Amino acid sequence: MEIATHHFATRIGQGGSTTVYKGVLRDGLEVAIRKYENPHPNRYDEKPEMHRLVHLCSMLEHKNIVKVPGYCDENRGVDLSNENTPKEVVGEQLDWFSRFQIIQGITQGIIYLHTHSGKPTIVHLDLKPDNILLDSDMNPKIGDFGLAKVLEDDEINASVRGTLGYMPPEYIVEGVISVKNDVYGFGVTLLETISGMSKSGRDTRHQASIEWAWEVRNSGVMNKLFHPSLCDNSQLKEIKRCIETGLLCTQKKPTDRPTMPDVLQMLHGMKKVPTPKQPGYIKRVREAERYKQVWAERL
Repeated sequence: MEIATHHFATRIGQGGSTTVYKGVLRDGLEVAIRKYENPHPNRYDEKPEMHRLVHLCSMLEHKNIVKVPGYCDENRGVDLSNENTPKEVVGEQLDWFSRFQIIQGITQGIIYLHTHSGKPTIVHLDLKPDNILLDSDMNPKIGDFGLAKVLEDDEINASVRGTLGYMPPEYIVEGVISVKNDVYGFGVTLLETISGMSKSGRDTRHQASIEWAWEVRNSGVMNKLFHPSLCDNSQLKEIKRCIETGLLCTQKKPTDRPTMPDVLQMLHGMKKVPTPKQPGYIKRVREAERYKQVWAERL
């Protein structure tokens, strides 16, 4: 790893527990070396799980998953090499056709992680636009498995690590991990991808994209919200279906969220999208605003 990166000379990214360096392997393949720092290097109880996860990731073979050519284990942590796909997913100039292809690719990648035959379920736990990369053919690839967990049971409990805005309530409050964590993160990412086409939602991030989507769904004037150069009226029905699917994925209760195979069918119109409830985030914000208004009137 040190030779490939020229002693970790070129840093190209930084995460909560990782630093990313540019590297070149002996065969000329450009890679991104993710250096995972172990905050507890003497805690050997965490190592078997990490080793197993890294080994599983190195065997993943899917067009929408960043390939892992190899890894190196040290006492301080683990260095993981990924194919280098530097383009971020949410770009302002992408039209709806391109965005929908990206959304479908992300969906298929998550389905593979959750259901790939003969292997344990992998929960990514940090799905967000920054971790969805595009190759030269605009194919989306899910990367950065630094927080991922191998799921033996339907759900487990663990310490909370991730990116606020993409983590579901049950994980933030109780540390509960299931495949529905990824469904929530995907939902937020989906809504951000759509909001990037709108005149009013281009800069929305995290929870703001959920509120934006709820307002758009209830506006009844979708044809006025999106730039005509990025989508036409014939695509608005498909966009609305994707917005409703994204809102369904970000429901407060895990049981109200669909599975990723169901999401794929909903995106294609092969399965009816149940009517989403108002997201809990918006309820809390509006209740706080009402309380603030009541107290302001009393003073």
